[in-house]
This record gives sequence, C-alpha cells and structure tokens, in this order.
Amino acid sequence: MSPSDGKHALVGDIIPFGVRPFDEARDELARKADGPSVGPANAPVTVVEFSDLQCPHCKDAQPTIDKLLADEKSVRLVFQNFPLQSHDWAAKAAAYADCVGRSSNDAFWKYIRSVYDAQKDISVANADEKLTALADQAGVKGADAASCAAKPETVGRVQRSVALGASLEVNGTPTLFVNGRKISNVGGLPYEVLKGLTEFAAKDGK
Repeated sequence: MSPSDGKHALVGDIIPFGVRPFDEARDELARKADGPSVGPANAPVTVVEFSDLQCPHCKDAQPTIDKLLADEKSVRLVFQNFPLQSHDWAAKAAAYADCVGRSSNDAFWKYIRSVYDAQKDISVANADEKLTALADQAGVKGADAASCAAKPETVGRVQRSVALGASLEVNGTPTLFVNGRKISNVGGLPYEVLKGLTEFAAKDGK
C-alpha cells in the first residue's frame, strides 16, 4: 500500500479516501467477522472490535464501548479475538472466550468483562484455573470451556480471527471498525467523536 495507489492519502497515517473508501473493509468484515455479537442483527451500523483480553488498553476502552451501545440503539457490536503475541496468556483467554461464546452469547459478555477485571490476578501459571472459574461465574460449565479451549479446532478459530484482523492491518488492540472505518486509537479518541462517527455512519449508510 502506498499513497500513490490512488486509494490512500498520507496525513500522519495512511488513510483511505475516494468514493466509499471503507466498503472493502466493510464487505470483508461482513463476510468473515463471526464472533459473538450484541445489538440488532439489521442495525445500520456494525462495529467490529478486535481485542486482546490481556490488554489493559482493551480493558480501559470497554466502558466507552458499553456507553456507545447504550446511547446508540442503531449499533451492532461484533467481538473478534486478536490476542497479541507479546501477551503470554492472551491466546488461552481467547480460546476460552471462543468456547464460552459458542455456548452462550450472554455468558460471553459477562466472561470478557470479568477477565478484564481480573487481568492483574491472571498469570501463565494460573490461567487455566482462573479462566475456568470465570467461565463458571459467567454462566457456563467451566470444565467444558477448558476442555473446548484446548482443542485444535478452537485454536484454529482464534487464529482465523487474528488472520482476519491482520488482513485489515490491525496491529494493536483495541481496534474498532465502524462500518469498515478503522479506528485504532480508541483510548485517545474523545467519546463524542466516536459517537459522531457512529451517527454519521448510520445516516450515511456507509
């Protein structure tokens, strides 16, 4: 990708421009983003969040995302696992999340919030014990989640989610896509700006 490709402009970061510049990412996510979701299935705005459960910035961003969902009823949120290689128990937490989410959508949202809250108490040594207990507390059978998380097919689903993010140039967490519009600096973005982008997307249909 370069500014000379006719599709991007260089303004500190390389950003797309032109007619309907976010359609490619939006279409890719519509086809492949298959994580747990909350909000109306036919919502005019889909926000896809790529997140790492060991990431403190993801924990810090969650209240902002929750507020957006509470304020904007026209939004559907899809969660995609994106454990970073630099985090030593994130991939395991993502595997548990995948299993919890496929067992119960309601339990999934409770689970990820509880993992964020417990970040400082989880280590590589105790991850299975802690994550099993948190799955139990979220409303699914923790032992089943633990068994599921260790299966190659679960690891494969997490890896496909990471590959999807990588194909869209996600290189840090949390990263949001608002109808395909990439927002990397969620923590540094004023809430009213995020809300405004969402409202624009709802009106614009893009």
